[in-house]
Amino acid sequence: MRAAHPPWRPAVAAGLFLVLLATLAPAQSGMNLERPGHWKARYDDGASASERRFVVMRPGWHVFAGPGGLFWDPGSFASGNYAVSSTIFLFPEGDPEQSGSTRLDSSFGLFLAGGDIESASPGYVAFEIRNDGQFRVAEHSGGEENDLVSWTGHDAVETLAADATGPLKNILGVDVRGDRAVFYVNDIQVAELPADGLPLDGAIGLRAGAGLSLHITEIAIGPNRREE
Repeated sequence: MRAAHPPWRPAVAAGLFLVLLATLAPAQSGMNLERPGHWKARYDDGASASERRFVVMRPGWHVFAGPGGLFWDPGSFASGNYAVSSTIFLFPEGDPEQSGSTRLDSSFGLFLAGGDIESASPGYVAFEIRNDGQFRVAEHSGGEENDLVSWTGHDAVETLAADATGPLKNILGVDVRGDRAVFYVNDIQVAELPADGLPLDGAIGLRAGAGLSLHITEIAIGPNRREE
């Protein structure tokens, strides 16, 4: 007989999760729980930044459920050949005041090549996943959205079960290597695109879909880490 799962208590689950993170990265332990003043946000619906709670929660940051949008540190950008990687935890549905998601069907992930993000026509390339096990790469420019890789299912994308009692981790990565850009989920290549004609220089940050509660432990930018 399958054992019954106790009801999820978001406050307890979030607390245990933070203890685990502190154990994994003691140099970054502790919580600030204040909005990172130098970060910026742009919302899909034009709402003000105060409408979605986004705080420092070491190690990393936590985006509470709210309207979909982009979050970025203006000092995080890259050009030429580079690699970017981000570890993102998706939280189960629950009380949004206690780190719960209000829905799980929105997409989330990284954006890169950000330019004029605060203007009426921002430009960026989004690498996103969804909890149905699919990923997508899309270019956003001048108010238009162009799928470079349409929503595609892949076993590399970890999904949160309906009866999950804690957050689920996915690691997204992109390597820009001269004439190509390679996209990874959990260290498994899921797509490769020619870099010719594709804007890949610019700001780098987080894409957080509506209603999701996400914890981001890092957005690491550096030289290429792959030679294959």
